[in-house]
Amino acid sequence: MSSKIIVITTIILLIISFSVLFVIEAKNHDFDYKKSWSVVYFENPRDNSLDFTIENHEGEKMEYDYEILIDDKKVAEDEVGIEKGAKQEIIPVLDLYKNSPANITIEVSAKDLKYRIYKNLGI
Repeated sequence: MSSKIIVITTIILLIISFSVLFVIEAKNHDFDYKKSWSVVYFENPRDNSLDFTIENHEGEKMEYDYEILIDDKKVAEDEVGIEKGAKQEIIPVLDLYKNSPANITIEVSAKDLKYRIYKNLGI
């Protein structure tokens, strides 16, 4: 009888242990669990387009301001609101052929955050 109790207790403890480990691992794989971050990147860094994406993982809806600078001169600016956990692709329409070759800087800011991405175009 005592060996059955030991086996049953061991099985119950194993099930509880596996359940706790499963929950902990699920939280670790969630990008937004107790984390606050954003990311800005070019959709295709190897082509000559300026399409870029802003991802919001700040835990709340954020308003992002962005500026596009060509050779350190501001040519465009705008603001976009992005829900938490969402991403927004920005497709700027600029006449780049008049400014070739160009050094492009995209500055994105929100609250106390500031991000910069760069691209050199040899059009």
